[in-house]
Amino acid sequence: MDATETPTVAPPMPDLSACERERIHMPGAIQPHGCLLFCALPSWIVRAVSANAGDFLGRDADSMLDATLDMLLPNKTLHDLRNVLQASMVSGGAERLLDQPIDGGEERYDITVHMSASNAVVEIVPRRGADTLATDPITLVKSMVGRLKRAPTLERFLTLAANQVRAVTGFDRVMIYKFLADGSGEVKAEALRSGLKPFLGLRYPASDIPSQARALYRKQWLRLIPDVGYRPVPLLARSESAADADLSLAALRSVSPVHIEYLKNMDSHATLTISLMAGDTLWGLIACHHSSPRRISSSTCAAAELFGQIFSLQIEAKEQARELLLAAELRKAHDSLMAAMSAEASIFDAPARFDDLIKGMIPCDGFGIWSEKGFVGVGSVPPADAMPDLLRHLGERDPHAPYATGALSRELPSAAAYVAEVSGVLSIPFSRRPREYVLLFRREVVQTVTWGGDPSKPVSIEGRDARIGPRKSFDAWREEVHGQSVPWRPAELQIAETFRISLLEVILNRADIVNTERRAAQESQAILIAELNHRVKNILALIRSLVRQSRQNAVSMDGFAGDLEHRIRALALAHDQLTQTGWAKAPFRRLLDAEARAWTHSADRVALVGPGITLDSRAYQALALVFHEMMTNAAKYGALSRSGGRLTVTWSREPSGDLRIEWRELGGPPVKPPERRGFGSIIVEQTVPFELRGESRVQYLTQGVHGTFLIPAQHIGEVDEEDVVPATPPEPVELNAKRLLLVEDSMMIALDAQAMLAEEGLDVEVAGTIADAERFLAMDSFDVAVLDVNLSGDTSFGVADRLIGLGMPFVFATGYGESIVMPERFRAVPVVSKPYDGAALRMALGGVQAAQAAGAAA
Repeated sequence: MDATETPTVAPPMPDLSACERERIHMPGAIQPHGCLLFCALPSWIVRAVSANAGDFLGRDADSMLDATLDMLLPNKTLHDLRNVLQASMVSGGAERLLDQPIDGGEERYDITVHMSASNAVVEIVPRRGADTLATDPITLVKSMVGRLKRAPTLERFLTLAANQVRAVTGFDRVMIYKFLADGSGEVKAEALRSGLKPFLGLRYPASDIPSQARALYRKQWLRLIPDVGYRPVPLLARSESAADADLSLAALRSVSPVHIEYLKNMDSHATLTISLMAGDTLWGLIACHHSSPRRISSSTCAAAELFGQIFSLQIEAKEQARELLLAAELRKAHDSLMAAMSAEASIFDAPARFDDLIKGMIPCDGFGIWSEKGFVGVGSVPPADAMPDLLRHLGERDPHAPYATGALSRELPSAAAYVAEVSGVLSIPFSRRPREYVLLFRREVVQTVTWGGDPSKPVSIEGRDARIGPRKSFDAWREEVHGQSVPWRPAELQIAETFRISLLEVILNRADIVNTERRAAQESQAILIAELNHRVKNILALIRSLVRQSRQNAVSMDGFAGDLEHRIRALALAHDQLTQTGWAKAPFRRLLDAEARAWTHSADRVALVGPGITLDSRAYQALALVFHEMMTNAAKYGALSRSGGRLTVTWSREPSGDLRIEWRELGGPPVKPPERRGFGSIIVEQTVPFELRGESRVQYLTQGVHGTFLIPAQHIGEVDEEDVVPATPPEPVELNAKRLLLVEDSMMIALDAQAMLAEEGLDVEVAGTIADAERFLAMDSFDVAVLDVNLSGDTSFGVADRLIGLGMPFVFATGYGESIVMPERFRAVPVVSKPYDGAALRMALGGVQAAQAAGAAA
């Protein structure tokens, strides 16, 4: 390039939002087929006038400024005009005064008037030159609406309406154009002159009708441009504010030059536009186009406007009926879902179980629950690592209402990573803090949209200026639209809100059930504690009585201690048996068998014969003491005190249901009645009559003691299993241990057990905690161990594992008796019930030592 040349500078790119900011409601000009006067009220002084007003009113337009309207119009016309203005103030729109004289001549005019702030806008249009209807507008509209009633579907309804409007207005092309959710519009129905290219099904971008134009369509039902080639007529005014008058409702208002160019590119030379409203929302338009200039009369415009208003109501009613029908179906599905749920088993607990019901209520490809427990999804859902970003996005929305989008990736850019799986989201919040949701998802549905030309506005460059120009081509232009799902319908959003409220009811019911269960648990706990307190007091009172009575009949301290120990042990054994059955009923045979094994190791010396029966807790404890005394006497003084002696206990049910028990001793020393009645005799003779209201009789026959006991039927139950003869207890094994580790957290019990084991010749080390036990095992060596299972809320199972590793034999001790559940690895380890018994401990310890020795020898 030559140095003297001026470099070419690219023209600045135009502001593509200029159309959105254009003040089309204040153009300062009108179309020329009529004139306009802008009058201040209540004086009716003309503040602005169109420059062509003199052509209609017979005087210079400038001279009309500041004149009153009665100087320009006949008195009757002005009178009628004022009445029409009153109606306009009520309706909020422009009202017409048809077929009026204005200059005393034969020419007739149609006058339109409306309010603009505190001013009256008067428009005057000659009837000459307009296509005038011969039929009354109201009669015509009634006929048009009557035909529409026969339309079976909404699609047919729209097509029939387009044909009717074309027949009445005479325009070459009539389109019914519906606005979509994204602001674009689509031609839903069309009626056209033969030879024209159809636009049916084409879509047009939102930019074709800017937002301020849509606002005017909402205010003004009808808009007529008889000739797109018109030259605008300016407004004349003394002040700038009057020249910039708001002409939003003026039928003669001049239109945007960009819109005129748009119409010319469509080869449209005249247009009529009728607004279609659904409530306060602009549903769409009836757009009429003609290939040559065409002006229809005010009466035809009135008929078209009235038809548009009625047609709007019918469209709204039909769409509402369709949505109501869908809503009724969704309501049934909702009710089925709620019927399947309960406070105990709801969508929160097992979402997959309700998959079909959820999708039946609101069609979706996947759904999930986000709660304080995390996210649980079913079907097509976002990936787990995408949930935090999605939840942040949802957290910016109203926590009291469902939120829906069919194009998530346009609102949340990170959602583009999974757009194929999830493009649509419907969130239903059911708590505020923390935010928790039911989330419904829809997959992407790729759509092929046919536009009426390229939807992007091209930029035309002329010279050094860049100018925005509308499309020049309206040929079908297809585009694949990605990132969108099937849209969420209004009925689906309504049922989502219903479902949200229902979920709150489920949550409240669940909370109520939890509270009720908590109260019931507290009440049960209180009852249990009271019952436990009652039983403990009874046991303590019984032991106190045993101590007192045993002391009164004791002849020596050793005898007193021995008797008391054995009686308490009998109670403990009975308590263990009852604990296993939940303090309901316990087998009678077990009571007798436990006492027999405590005094003899020869199974053939004691015969227990009778059916399988159970005793309730009261009878079980009472008979435990009775038969303990009987067995003790037999072992010390009766049949079991000699090797040849035998004891037989038989029992049977009386016809009345009472239980008869027979105690017979044979082969013992000669029997003599006791010289004094000790505490044991009192227990045997008086416990059954006093505690159970039964009978008790003991005979001291020469050949042996014979006892008869009758237990009332209310204390007796039956068992289904066959009587099983208890296994013969093992013969006692001599202890060869020297050092024993006793793990016990109760000091009193530990000291008592230490004394018992010391009598067996054992050196006993007591560990009160697991830490102490571990320390002793690390510092010293032991031959055998006794482990209390429960140590201040912890267990000694860890210590037991350590002993197994060391190869040291051990036994467990517990206050839970035989009801304790032991881990599988310890099932072979003997368990000794508390309170400790020297003989039981000796037998258990001897058994584990013998088993270890046998294993080592093998």
